[in-house]
Amino acid sequence: MKLIKNIFSLLSYLLLLCVAFFIIFYFSFYNSIQDFRNDFNSARQSARLLLFNAGYVKDLTQDEVRTVYQNNCYRKCHGEAAMITAVLSPAGWFQVVERMRLKENVDISAIESEIIIKYLDEMYPTTKSRFSFEVRKAVHEAVWRNDVGQGDIYCDVIYTTPEYLYSIGGEQLIEKYELNKYHVFIVSFSVHEGEVDLFDLDNLSYLSNGQTTVRPSVPWQLRFQTADKHHFESIVRFDKHNNPPIIGKDSDWFELRLKNIGGSKDRVFRWKLPIPYPARFLEMLDE
Repeated sequence: MKLIKNIFSLLSYLLLLCVAFFIIFYFSFYNSIQDFRNDFNSARQSARLLLFNAGYVKDLTQDEVRTVYQNNCYRKCHGEAAMITAVLSPAGWFQVVERMRLKENVDISAIESEIIIKYLDEMYPTTKSRFSFEVRKAVHEAVWRNDVGQGDIYCDVIYTTPEYLYSIGGEQLIEKYELNKYHVFIVSFSVHEGEVDLFDLDNLSYLSNGQTTVRPSVPWQLRFQTADKHHFESIVRFDKHNNPPIIGKDSDWFELRLKNIGGSKDRVFRWKLPIPYPARFLEMLDE
């Protein structure tokens, strides 16, 4: 019985020591209980994000998603103004984040890039689409091409089909861009530092299927240019009614070639035909 009392007294003494240590530690670093709670929640969030990257946590809260975005983008590279300006692009956020991750060596994991893209897509929507994020992403990847850059100039190209515009909720652009008359490409140029000049794309763009090569049919159009001149988007259009057609039922592939932009080599973007849209997406278009 005495032994039990001694053990209980020792445990009580150790508990009091721990409490005293905690109080001393707390008042050494914190002015209020709220400060402690903030640090505790921050530590808990960091642990969850580590487990998320390792695949042990499947779903993040909205606050945790915002933290991933802010830590990797907003606080490292860009302010809010850059995001608001860039939202003018209907090309989406896919190529922006992936370029930063794969070509600008920004330390973002593949799983983080996925939730950052989804966050940007929801926070800065360019259009209202009836299709899910996953469907829009699949359609985008089917029509999007990009390169590794020359002279620090990166280029993204979207073969702007009616299907692509329907996927993003931009079907009103079908008539505006006259897709019944032209093969349309959204061509974007970006630099991470400095400025990117406007190019005379009428004299630098060529559409080819290996047998026939044509130049743009109408003058290129500037869609927008960011205030810092890091980025601009353009529309380049080619006549659909060439004989024989460049992109026809019997075509296996076609390519857009941009000559001598930011370097001595041509930039070549190729698409195999038919464009591999998701089957469920095509079914939904017909519904």
